[in-house]
Amino acid sequence: MVKSFQTRVLFILALTCLALPPLAGLAAAKPALKANPRNVIVLIADGCGSEHYTLARWFKGTPLTLDALLVGGVRTFIADSVIADSAPTGTAYATGYRTSDKLIGLGPKPGTIAGVSEPATEMQFKPLATVLEGAKLKGMATGIVATSRITHATPAAYISHVASRSQEDLIMEQAVYQDIDVIMGGGGQYLLPKAADGKRTDGEDLRSVLRSKGYVLAQTRDAMAAFKTGRLFGMFSGSHMEPEIDRLEFAPQQPSLEEMTRKAIDILSRKPGNNGFFLMVEGSQIDWANHANDPAHLISDMLQYDGAVKAALDFAKQDGKTLVLALSDHNTGGMSIGNYGTSKTYSQMKPDQLLDPIRKMKLSAPGLLRKVGNDKTPEKVKEAVKNYWAMTISDDEAAAILAIAKRDPEDPQNGFGEVLSPKYTAIGWSTHGHTGGDVPLFAYGPQSPKGLLDGPEIGRVTADALGLDLDRLNGRLFVEAQKAFPEGRVTMDKQDAENPILKISYGNRNAELPINKNILRLDGADRELEGVVVYIAETDRAYLPLQAVQAIKGVKTALPAVGK
Repeated sequence: MVKSFQTRVLFILALTCLALPPLAGLAAAKPALKANPRNVIVLIADGCGSEHYTLARWFKGTPLTLDALLVGGVRTFIADSVIADSAPTGTAYATGYRTSDKLIGLGPKPGTIAGVSEPATEMQFKPLATVLEGAKLKGMATGIVATSRITHATPAAYISHVASRSQEDLIMEQAVYQDIDVIMGGGGQYLLPKAADGKRTDGEDLRSVLRSKGYVLAQTRDAMAAFKTGRLFGMFSGSHMEPEIDRLEFAPQQPSLEEMTRKAIDILSRKPGNNGFFLMVEGSQIDWANHANDPAHLISDMLQYDGAVKAALDFAKQDGKTLVLALSDHNTGGMSIGNYGTSKTYSQMKPDQLLDPIRKMKLSAPGLLRKVGNDKTPEKVKEAVKNYWAMTISDDEAAAILAIAKRDPEDPQNGFGEVLSPKYTAIGWSTHGHTGGDVPLFAYGPQSPKGLLDGPEIGRVTADALGLDLDRLNGRLFVEAQKAFPEGRVTMDKQDAENPILKISYGNRNAELPINKNILRLDGADRELEGVVVYIAETDRAYLPLQAVQAIKGVKTALPAVGK
């Protein structure tokens, strides 16, 4: 779409203001100019702060893979809060721009904290192109790996554009139509309609769409291992995958995070054409362990995440042309080594005092709750805690755990950590929520950043490494329909509320673009687009790729490059 000079300047200024930190002098220096890496791997430890790495190192007994890669830190605040949620921080890392709470892949809404500029009207809720989408346009292979549902906030931020992280059915639909080479994690229920015991309310069975696109659908570790070439959509659970500490007990058919990471790297690095790849890996459940104040779950998933980093580092060292970034999106739980129970004895703490209680824990808090079963009595709680956490607790403590489960029905497992950690471990917690401190940054390879970076700078560093110009990328993937066709007729057909269609009449041409898909129906013929069509109900605006605009207008000009 051709914009006026004034509009283009305002657009670029608005994006730039959102990308900058609110206080001068706190951004890291840009990496020295050098040849771009061929591949970029971003690994995110969701909800992980500095002290979590320390605890994992003590437990492992040897240095973490991450230790040798520490280069700085990241500030995680978002447009409307000092303390971040994963949706806006994931969006910052994926797009290079700061946004608001719960938004996925969109510009911020009005109402920002001091020091963050209010967004221009045209930037509010506007889709923001991701580094994964840019890598795909450059002909690179792309992949997403997570232990959560792949529709959860962090992976969603790289593959979708929705006004709430809770819109997981829309996120899954966009993921399917993004034509990503490898996706592995949980969330299979969002591929299926309710009639097939899924969660989709639009009646679509996205498995058939995936098969029509040539994907192999894998549901087990063995199926993943057997996969050779092509596109892989690995859905190893209907919802989230199991915590690592519970995996062999409850779902031995699921692969580990390290196994998925190694497989994804193998597939992407061998894609015909050898144009390089972009991969995002999330250790999703580190966050949930901290929400639950659960040190056993935390340690097992932390060490699995470190194993995934090792998989990336092993490849990067051999390849010599791969940038590895490893970081967190925020802290969760306010965990500390030491608590009120160690207030007078902390200076005599020995490693075994810290580690022995955790070594005896054989299941996560959610796993304990499953062992308690439907008969949630103090005796059943005491039995489960004795058998799997090696703690002999009182009737009052068991009752307190059940009372918290009743208080927090969405997170009934929280009671185990809240009640037992202060008395039976040396681990402290300040919250079941997130906290706002800076998080460590680890990196290896060409164009590794250094110093204290602002959250959106992670997206810019990634884009620079991939050779992407994010402003050009945004202009190519997300053109506002009404502005693109002021002389035409643009309507949103919502007769089927679950499957809206953008309709455009231009001259004697008629186009239909199903929302959340990469399909253009022009004069009765379908063609596949290089990006998805997005509709934002909050602003009543629809966005389509420039490719679709040019096709509808009959423009033969080549699409602008997205590289630098």
